[in-house]
Amino acid sequence: MKRISRRDKLKIYGDLLAVLYDEANTEKIVLTRVQVRIKVPFDRLKTYISELKELELIQDEASLKLTEKGKLYLREYEQVLDFMKRMGLTYR
Repeated sequence: MKRISRRDKLKIYGDLLAVLYDEANTEKIVLTRVQVRIKVPFDRLKTYISELKELELIQDEASLKLTEKGKLYLREYEQVLDFMKRMGLTYR
């Protein structure tokens, strides 16, 4: 079984927000599909969702919509990743 390298919260938050952004046009976001896409256990996914709500990066746990602050986080996060890639650095 292939082991996933350990990720920090910054990476997990970025991955989770990116998936929620991708799923924004679906009628209902299915948490198990999100869980599979970001590769975290379900109990930790629920914890991350609660933390993102507390940080006001997402709203309404039932539909999981990104707030403007969440969209800004995602844009800035992607810019940091792009910068690191251009500098020859990797972030996993």
